[in-house]
Amino acid sequence: ADPVLFAQRCRRTSVALSWARRNSDLRVEAGDTPIRLHSGDVTNPKLLADMDCTVDLVLCNPPYVPSGVAVPPEVLDHDPAMAVFGGPDGLAVIRSVVAAAARLLKPGGYVGIEHDDTQGESVPTLLSGRRVLTDVADHKDLAGRPRFATARR
Repeated sequence: ADPVLFAQRCRRTSVALSWARRNSDLRVEAGDTPIRLHSGDVTNPKLLADMDCTVDLVLCNPPYVPSGVAVPPEVLDHDPAMAVFGGPDGLAVIRSVVAAAARLLKPGGYVGIEHDDTQGESVPTLLSGRRVLTDVADHKDLAGRPRFATARR
């Protein structure tokens, strides 16, 4: 099966998809495996329903900063708020990603989700809450902060 990448819908999705297509095309030209790109809203429970139990890998860098948290000017001035803030606890979109991954992944498939460094316990707890997901682990970034969680179906 081809690896699959999908982007959450937002005003800049078409720009993000054009960059993803460009980068994908460059990687294919360099000899890498082709990927299929899909655009959709990860909060839609029927997203990519025709691909249920067929996906090898779901990777996500969702909006995960809790609402009201101060962010550096380079983020505030250049990133749309909907790409940064994930609701009061920062988990609004992550909850949907976990649900989608549990549905989309085939047995042996993996999910990886970037998260805020305050969510090193809450994101693994969300992943562990899905019976089909196992081997849940949280991982630190190069600065030693908890920054992403993984699980296997």
